[in-house]
Amino acid sequence: MKRSSALLIVAPMALVVIALLLLPLLLDKARVLELATAMLREQTGATLVVGGDIGLRLVPRTGVSLEDVSLALPGEDEPTARVRSLRLGLQLVPLLSGKVAIDRLDLEGLDYRVAGGDQADRVDTSVLSDAQLDEYYAQRRRDKAASSNAAGALAIPLALNVATLNVTDSRLRLENAGGGDPTIIELQRFEASDLNLDARPMRLAATVILPREQLQLDMEATLRLDPAQQSVSIEQFALEASGATAQPIRLRASGTADLNRQTADLELSVASGDVRGEGSLVYAALESPAIDADMHFNRFDPAIFALAGPEATSAAGDSPAGGDDPLPLAALRDIDTRATLAIDEALLAGHQLQSLQIQLRALEGVVEVKSLTGEVYGGQLAARATFNGRHNTATLETRGEVRDLDIAAALAGAGTKPLATGQASLDWELQGAGRTRNQLVQALTGPITLQTSQVVLRDIGVEQLLCEAVALTNQETLSASFAADTRFQALEANVQLAAGTATLRALRADLDHIKLTGSGAYTLLDGNFDTTFKARLSPELESLDRACRVSKRLTAIDWPLDCSGNIDGEPGKWCKVDTAAIVKDLSVNEAQRKIEKKAGKLLDKLFN
Repeated sequence: MKRSSALLIVAPMALVVIALLLLPLLLDKARVLELATAMLREQTGATLVVGGDIGLRLVPRTGVSLEDVSLALPGEDEPTARVRSLRLGLQLVPLLSGKVAIDRLDLEGLDYRVAGGDQADRVDTSVLSDAQLDEYYAQRRRDKAASSNAAGALAIPLALNVATLNVTDSRLRLENAGGGDPTIIELQRFEASDLNLDARPMRLAATVILPREQLQLDMEATLRLDPAQQSVSIEQFALEASGATAQPIRLRASGTADLNRQTADLELSVASGDVRGEGSLVYAALESPAIDADMHFNRFDPAIFALAGPEATSAAGDSPAGGDDPLPLAALRDIDTRATLAIDEALLAGHQLQSLQIQLRALEGVVEVKSLTGEVYGGQLAARATFNGRHNTATLETRGEVRDLDIAAALAGAGTKPLATGQASLDWELQGAGRTRNQLVQALTGPITLQTSQVVLRDIGVEQLLCEAVALTNQETLSASFAADTRFQALEANVQLAAGTATLRALRADLDHIKLTGSGAYTLLDGNFDTTFKARLSPELESLDRACRVSKRLTAIDWPLDCSGNIDGEPGKWCKVDTAAIVKDLSVNEAQRKIEKKAGKLLDKLFN
């Protein structure tokens, strides 16, 4: 009890003594500023200039407040940072000996300028010629090889042994080396506690806004810094990105980073809505690939690319409406990635795919899909492709196959009317070049082979069309009811793409009592088609209707079936039988038969 009473008396007396010892220093604002400026220059090489008021306080915490502060880093004539208000929390004991020791730093209204370098990756590649693009890639490789480690955002606080850093209402300005408006990063808050160089845990939290991208980033992390090894151990890192996509994107990571090599080796997970992904990622700022990822997703959404920046998002976005806008080649050229992806379900260009396995490499505008396998509409897909956007005219090469595709599901995925059911298998080997999506489609060349099974063509009755023509030649009328659809026993075709047109060659189709052969053309962009078939009829066609009986003279001719229209039109109006051609063929065959008959009689007379 006596000890407690003594403390109650001694403590205020001690504070009074300390205050008396510090009073001369606290009254000499210029001296405090001189001490702080000298310490900052000694520890970091930076120059501090104060243009506003200086405030000093002793309680509740000893500190200094500075208004209108500017800071120039070593070797820079112009201030790198300006601060509206700066508050320093000071340690008492060092002040007794005329030294400044900072344990807390609060910045409000920081404006931090990051000067643009001379690296070629800041160039707008969309305005370069092909020769300039080649030099651009070469220069970027040289720059990456020569790059050195830059000071981190925590360099000055760590050098000053500041345990706690708090930044509010601030912004970073990333200057553009090529001119133009800088990139603004708004730093609503940045909190760092337990800052140390002894490999103890440091805790960071920040809210960052990227106005141009309409993106907000909320981040929390626990790190350990080992200055001897120049490494950072990332115990936990959580990031939420919102604003740029319909659903916020949440990312969690752990791993290690090498400050000298500017690399990070991370285990991470990512989520957006019902999309989940996990795997590993290696980032290397000065190496190639810059990103090397091995990820598994339950679903795939291109919005995930928002985490990789606006360039990746632009390159992964949908094609412009109409397809006549330039391809996003400039964004693609800034991606240096190697990835192995496993995706349970994906929606790409409106088509649903499952169990995808993808290996790809993207570098200097070239995206090589080395392997792509999966399921598409019940069929098995295997393909490879190379998209080369290195120069201003992009090229595409692709080959692959699909086995046992569900035709009805594929048509629905393409937004086309349900024209047919059944299964199809395709093989293709295509190449093309262009500066827009439409140009690329128009320029595609190469073969496609098509084989089908159990195909039913909806709303087109081929048997009825041909039976009506047969009944006409028999001068009779059909009495039976015919199916509105057409069932094929077999349907196959060889297709050749060129000049924006798919030319159907050696098209063959078998029905129960009819065999069709033909050729035609389909224009890729507008969906118009024009095909001509030759039908050979069998005597069994009579089983459909008595008026449809086929005599020997009718089986000897080709029955022309013409189909034309637009893929979005009415199927029932597409096809018709050319009866005039049939009558002509019948007349020719009848005349030929009569001539042969007369010739036969004449020969009989001559030899008998």
